[in-house]
Amino acid sequence: MPSKMSWFNKEIIIQIARSTGWISIVYFLGLLFILPIQLMMMYSEERLPDYRGKLSSLFQVNFELQLGLLVIVPVILAVFLFRFLHMKQASDLMHSLPLKREKVFHHYAVTGIVFLILPVSAITLIIVILQSALDLETIYRLKDIFYWAGTTAVIALLLYTASVMIAMTTGISAVHAVLAYIFLFFPVGIIMLLFYNLKILLYGFPSEFFLQQQLEKMSPITYATGLNGRTFQWGDAAIYLILAVVFYILALVFYKKRNVEQASEAIAFPKLRSIFKYGVTFCTMLVGGTYFGGVSNNSLSWIIFGYVIGAVFGYFIAEMVLQKTWRVFARLKGLAIYGAVVALLVLSVKTLGIYENRVPDLSDIQSVQLTNEPYWIWNNAEPGEDYNRMKPLKEEANIMAVRRMHQQILADRKLKHRKNEQTISYFVRYELKKGSSITREYQVNERLYEDFFKPVFESKEYKQATEPIFKIKDNQMKSLNIRANGPMNKRVTLSNPVEMKEAITALRKDVLAETYEENLYYRDRGSSVEIYLGNDRFVYPIEIKPTYRNISNWLMEKKLKERVTVTGEDLSHVLVIKGDQWNFNDKEPSLEELESIEDSLVIKDKPQMEQLLDAASAYDRKEYKVIFYYKFGDYTEIMSFDEEHAPDFVKKHF
Repeated sequence: MPSKMSWFNKEIIIQIARSTGWISIVYFLGLLFILPIQLMMMYSEERLPDYRGKLSSLFQVNFELQLGLLVIVPVILAVFLFRFLHMKQASDLMHSLPLKREKVFHHYAVTGIVFLILPVSAITLIIVILQSALDLETIYRLKDIFYWAGTTAVIALLLYTASVMIAMTTGISAVHAVLAYIFLFFPVGIIMLLFYNLKILLYGFPSEFFLQQQLEKMSPITYATGLNGRTFQWGDAAIYLILAVVFYILALVFYKKRNVEQASEAIAFPKLRSIFKYGVTFCTMLVGGTYFGGVSNNSLSWIIFGYVIGAVFGYFIAEMVLQKTWRVFARLKGLAIYGAVVALLVLSVKTLGIYENRVPDLSDIQSVQLTNEPYWIWNNAEPGEDYNRMKPLKEEANIMAVRRMHQQILADRKLKHRKNEQTISYFVRYELKKGSSITREYQVNERLYEDFFKPVFESKEYKQATEPIFKIKDNQMKSLNIRANGPMNKRVTLSNPVEMKEAITALRKDVLAETYEENLYYRDRGSSVEIYLGNDRFVYPIEIKPTYRNISNWLMEKKLKERVTVTGEDLSHVLVIKGDQWNFNDKEPSLEELESIEDSLVIKDKPQMEQLLDAASAYDRKEYKVIFYYKFGDYTEIMSFDEEHAPDFVKKHF
């Protein structure tokens, strides 16, 4: 009668502990020095009060070291645990034992999970004891400790199970480690490469918009890099745990189907070798196109060169790995077929032009958004931050104007931009009545489309859809910080609800009255208002431009204007140079070059200096250059203004 063996095999567990238990010990010691000992050092040196009210997560303590251990230990543990699969003698010995494969797998895989979780559990217990013994409740709470432990454990489990699955697909330990990290980074990496290259291939493809869509969540490693400033959500934890279970099951299935003879093979399953070879070829092709496109300023010839070089390089590297020899350069048939297929696909897409030329019919459009900030039309808004998102435009006049602008951009697509020409990205997003959406991105010269954009910008609907001051309710504001845009610390904080409401009402009137030309000319000028909403939430600074009369008059009534504005009292003098006085080969002249010009105008009169402050623009106009010399720390500011905004005394001088 055959003897029965229990599921738990003590000898295998002991063998695993002897060969890989040291990794768990190293992990424990690393966490011990990174967290508990560091907390005790800060306590003994009385540095913990610096964290009082600021330590929102234990990940903030030595985060870089925590991150290093978190992304390295699970992968290394899987590599050493299943190294017996990659050594022929060890593999033959293990599979000659009277044990079913699933029993061997569970012993190794589950023991690895225990080795991974034990150090985290022990450190959690130590930190709980420290909190009670050293009275650290004001620095971190029990829920902070368990949040740290749970987040670390979940991400470590996902990294570990993914690495275990990869161990079953290869027969070389070094390849196992490399493939594990490639697999873990693959979702983020391939999407970034695809989006960048689709932007090259398809005119109008909105790569920047798609890259804003919380892409970092698609890889546990990239997601972990933000744990010191981001909360690990329950939904994300559930997805990661489900993926960990899926990887564990897949690893078991692969292990049961794996042949013992595949030890020392780069890819253990013959059917996966073609996927590996052409996958590597495709990825290196994209990397080549991305690299040469970046260094050549998107020159088409260099991009094609990058594709070819990348594909050739990747194909032969993959062949060398699979064949375990460098003598693979005669294997050209597969590369030729791959090149022909890719060329056919690209030519088909470019010839058809369905994606590039699509502009929805007016009757199909429900709303539209037009902006140069992809963040404004990003759908995944954080709770309570809708004021930083652009609302859709629904008025027919605005929809028609945006659609006409879109059609004109497509008609001008073959226009080449001059070298050093200033361009911006326009993002157009249509919401269609049938529920779908169309998003496009175009890099264009803003000046060429002013006639299309101007009526949209000057509409009340557009300003209310884009400016946060129209989306924030008066009772949401906790305080207003008004400051001058200059080197001096001139600022005023308003917390009186009545005054805040009056200031914002005046600012809203000025924004509604602003013309497109004024917005374009007065960028980064005057003063700015920052709205504090509480709970560390701020609305980005809103400019108070020289043309904003209502808010300026209100500030003067409250006798605050000089406290929040750069005035003549802040300047020692101003230097004005007319554009025809210099010729530096179309380069922007330096301060020294401008000061060396003899026929210039020096202004020391305070009212005149203030006129120049109101006339100057950060937007380069080239007619006049103006240098403001501040009294604070020898600070200088070079700006410009055009003939239209030039004061009479400047015109008279020149």
